[in-house]
Amino acid sequence: MKVFDYIPEQAIPILQNWFQPYSFTIKITKKRSSKLGDFRAGNLFERPQISVNGNLNPYSFLITLTHEFAHLLIHKKHKRRVKPHGKEWKNQFSELLNELLQKNIFPKDIYEVLENHAKNPAASSVRDVELMKVLNQYSPPSNTIYLNELPQGAIFSINQNRKFVKGEKRRTRFLCTDVHSKKQYLVHGIAEVHQHDC
Repeated sequence: MKVFDYIPEQAIPILQNWFQPYSFTIKITKKRSSKLGDFRAGNLFERPQISVNGNLNPYSFLITLTHEFAHLLIHKKHKRRVKPHGKEWKNQFSELLNELLQKNIFPKDIYEVLENHAKNPAASSVRDVELMKVLNQYSPPSNTIYLNELPQGAIFSINQNRKFVKGEKRRTRFLCTDVHSKKQYLVHGIAEVHQHDC
């Protein structure tokens, strides 16, 4: 399975065991600025699908894949009768993460932060700033800054275009104000941005 090329080798037997009973597809996508992965339940004519961004480092890829696989398991058990990131999903994702944590898969710094994350997982790993920081250390060097990482009030641009002021958080997005027009926009926390001094 091609997906196993994207994760730490020690995790492969665990995922093979997880995936074996289920019929679904895994799609490796190009980098997406608004999400790291997603789950689609499918219908009578198509199988459920998990997608994960192919640019993620192996540890981020594994955690994202595990996050989405937890959605698949909850869908199998409950269909649409429970909230997407409700207690059922949290418990399932925690259980899967704890199984991974029992193996020698993650470096010590990721292990410690992920162990804490597994106690009460957020709807998106990008909402756990400490987890994102430690995972980013294992990605290739880049000048990428995520909106999540900037303090409130910081001035930034996306793709070197219009400048915005970062405002308050609204779930996974931030209410940001265009410096010139004063219009407000919701910008996702994992949007890649360029910070400006003024």
